[in-house]
Amino acid sequence: MKKFKQIVFIVFGISLIVGLVLSMGFVNKDQDALPCKSLDIKVNQDGDLYFLNKKDVEQLIKDRGDSIVGQPKAKVNIPEIEKKLNSHDNIANAEVYITIDGKVKVDVKQRKPIIRVFNAAGESYYIDSEGKLMPLSSKYTAKVLIANGAISETYTKNCKYSVLEKQMNDIVKQNNKLEELYVMARYINADEFWKAQVQQIYVNSELDMEIVPMVGDQKIIFGDTVALDKKFKKLLVFYQQGLNTTGWWDKYAVINLKFKDQIVCTKKIKNNTVKSAIIKSSIEKSSIVKNNNLNNQTKSPVKPVLKGKKN
Repeated sequence: MKKFKQIVFIVFGISLIVGLVLSMGFVNKDQDALPCKSLDIKVNQDGDLYFLNKKDVEQLIKDRGDSIVGQPKAKVNIPEIEKKLNSHDNIANAEVYITIDGKVKVDVKQRKPIIRVFNAAGESYYIDSEGKLMPLSSKYTAKVLIANGAISETYTKNCKYSVLEKQMNDIVKQNNKLEELYVMARYINADEFWKAQVQQIYVNSELDMEIVPMVGDQKIIFGDTVALDKKFKKLLVFYQQGLNTTGWWDKYAVINLKFKDQIVCTKKIKNNTVKSAIIKSSIEKSSIVKNNNLNNQTKSPVKPVLKGKKN
């Protein structure tokens, strides 16, 4: 009797499982035949990004020949739509899915440029927040930091790799400035004070990076990105001194941060006289040293800063 009950229980369990599988099969078949009701597109525009809008994304899908609304869910090729969108120059990531009630959802994240490069050949392109090169757009110009000067890297030869990948890959690793420009731009953009103070990075003939400030006409030489945080802290001391001293901004033509534990400055010449002084820094006992060379230096050539705008 006990054995008979066990057999009945097993048969009942198997029948229940088979029934569930069959019912799920019918449900899935009905779901596949359900027509798509709508195409809902969401495009992030955080940080005033206007490279793409909903209509642009919808047109990208239509250009591929996909008819969404009214088509059975089974005929909508989700992987191919995602692949198409993710191949677009201005899209960082696109996710496409269909809800149980037949709505096709498209979530698009735009790429975020952090610096615009003008190379020595007159070519221009962006570097985005992930360190990848990004072409310009005819639809929108991003209001970002500008870099120009002795930058030889072209878009075509460098767009396949991010600037960080180039540093890790011996095959494509080069002595280029893109990685340093990216690191510098990330640092500046992450700090609200420096973001408001720096408008441009200039690469001089010695391949040293100089920053062009919003306030003042000094040439500020950074060199490379080694000890970048310490260099900015030294510069902050200089800025704080300038805020507390009348006429401070008009004294110096060049501020050089390349040297360890000090700021070397060249004073502007006025009436062929040069005054010298030493100002102690509170950052690692560094000092600001006045360079008495009698050369009235001016700031490096600067391209006009491009303003971001919506078309």
